[in-house]
Amino acid sequence: MRKREPVREDNDDDYEDEFLNEDAKSIGRANVGPLTSPYLMPYVYKRRVLDTQYGIHKDGDEFKIGDSPMLVDQDGDIMIKENEFRGSKGLWELLTRKNVNKEHVTLDDLRKQKILLLTNAHLEGYQPGGVINVSRGKKFREIIAPLYGRGV
Repeated sequence: MRKREPVREDNDDDYEDEFLNEDAKSIGRANVGPLTSPYLMPYVYKRRVLDTQYGIHKDGDEFKIGDSPMLVDQDGDIMIKENEFRGSKGLWELLTRKNVNKEHVTLDDLRKQKILLLTNAHLEGYQPGGVINVSRGKKFREIIAPLYGRGV
């Protein structure tokens, strides 16, 4: 039987120092900027903290939210279906983390969760008109369900 490693809380502030060498850090910052790098680099290095169900997932070499490709600029702003969303630490928490650090999330960040509606990210199979993809996870119970009037 394999020994299980203890589960530790996701701490964005130390992830780069723990998992990446200086070359990887600089490549990440150069490609997607300092705000976004800590949120996208785990897709390469540390998958267990990521929410690929309701958040960003990779489809080949492309980052997507729900059914839609996304683009990210150097400032961490996101472009989806010709809509631009100003990036913030709170928005990136909501779009990438299973365990969202609510200290970073503002009311404006929660309003930007309309990204889920735009991309069908909260629906089963990302299908328009589909049913809400229900989860027992904390993020669904505390963030997704209240946003969409879904009692748990």
